[in-house]
Amino acid sequence: MKSNKQKFFAFIFITGMIIIGNTQAGAEEITIRLHCWSGYAKPYVEGFKKIVKNKHHVDVNMEITNVSDPSEFWKLSRKKKVDIISPAHNIPRSPSWSFVSGKIILPINLNNIPSYKHILPVLQKNEFVTEGGKVYGVPYTMGLYGLAYNTEKVEEPESWNVLWKDTSKGLYTISKSYSDCNIYITSLVLGASYEFLYDIDKLRTKLDIGKTMLELRKSHLQRKLDTLTDNAYSLWEGTANPDEFDKLAYAATWGYAIRKANNEGFKWKMAKPREGTTMWVDHWAITYAVKNNPLKKKLCEEWIDYCLSQDLQIGVIRNWGVSPVVTNINELITEDEIDTFNVGDNEYWKTLSPWSYQNKRTKNSYKILWKSTID
Repeated sequence: MKSNKQKFFAFIFITGMIIIGNTQAGAEEITIRLHCWSGYAKPYVEGFKKIVKNKHHVDVNMEITNVSDPSEFWKLSRKKKVDIISPAHNIPRSPSWSFVSGKIILPINLNNIPSYKHILPVLQKNEFVTEGGKVYGVPYTMGLYGLAYNTEKVEEPESWNVLWKDTSKGLYTISKSYSDCNIYITSLVLGASYEFLYDIDKLRTKLDIGKTMLELRKSHLQRKLDTLTDNAYSLWEGTANPDEFDKLAYAATWGYAIRKANNEGFKWKMAKPREGTTMWVDHWAITYAVKNNPLKKKLCEEWIDYCLSQDLQIGVIRNWGVSPVVTNINELITEDEIDTFNVGDNEYWKTLSPWSYQNKRTKNSYKILWKSTID
C-alpha cells in the first residue's frame, strides 16, 4: 500500500504533466487572419486544417474577413490586423501603397511552396510582385475584362469594335463599376496599344485628343465612350448579370457571368479580339504581422501552396468562372473548360495586358471622362 508521501509525489507528478500537456496544447493552436475576396477562402478551411494537423501537428484557426474595397488591404496590413491578403497584381508595388518598399508584406519562401513550379511561366516572379530577386506575392486566380459572345446568336467577333456597330445596339452589357476598363477598350479600338492605356499624357499624344481637360471631354475618345455607354443594354456593377444573357449578343465581362449563364444552358464564350484585352491577377501576400513568428509564416506559406493544389485550382473555374494560374490540371477538366478559360495556355496569357499603375493625373482624367459619360 502506498504511503502518504508516495501519494503526494504521485499527485504532484500527474498534476505537473497535465499542466505541461495543456501548455503544449495551447502552444499548438495558431490563428491565421485572412482578408480576401469573397469565396477565396471559406470553402476550403476544413481541408486546410486537416493538412496542417497531419503535417505540422498544429491546430490552426482561420479568421476570414472579406474585401469591399482594395484600400482595406493597406489599412489593415499597416495596423497588423491581418496576416494574409489577396491583392491584385498591381497593388503590392503601387506608388499609392508601399507594401513592398515599406516592408508591409514579407518576401515569400518559395521552398515552402512546392506547387509554385506549376504556375504559368508568364506569372512566375512577375515584375509586379518581385523586387531584388525576392517574391512578395504568389498568384491564385486571374481573369480578363473580356469580350464575351452568345454563340447561339452571333459568330465570334474579331474586334472590340463590334460593340459600336448599329446591329449591336441594345444587345450588350458593360461594366459601370470598373469604368477604366471601358476607357481601355475604347482606346484600343481607336488605335492605342497597351503601353498607352495607363498614362493619360501618352494616350493624348497617341490619339491626338488635346492637352486640356476641356479638350479631352470634347475628344473623339469621349464621343466614342459616350456611344458605347448609350447603346448598352445595361451597365453592371460588381459582375455582369447572367440572367440578362438570354437577351444579349455580347458582354464585356469577367468569366463568372459566363460560367453561370452556361450552367443554365446557354452557350457563351470569350472572344480574342485583335486589339487585345486587359487582365488582372489576384495574389496571396503575407503581411509583416507574422514577421517574428516563423511557424505562423510557414503556415501562411502552407496556405498559399494549398491554394495552388489541383482541387482548388479546378474550383477557381467551377466555383467562380475565372481562370486558374497553374498548368497541371488540364487532364482533370473538360475540353470546354480548357477552351473557355484558356487553362495552361502560357502563350495566350502573354498576349494580354495586366492592369498597370496609374499616376494621379491619369486617375483624375479617367474619372472625369467617365463622369462626363454617365452624367
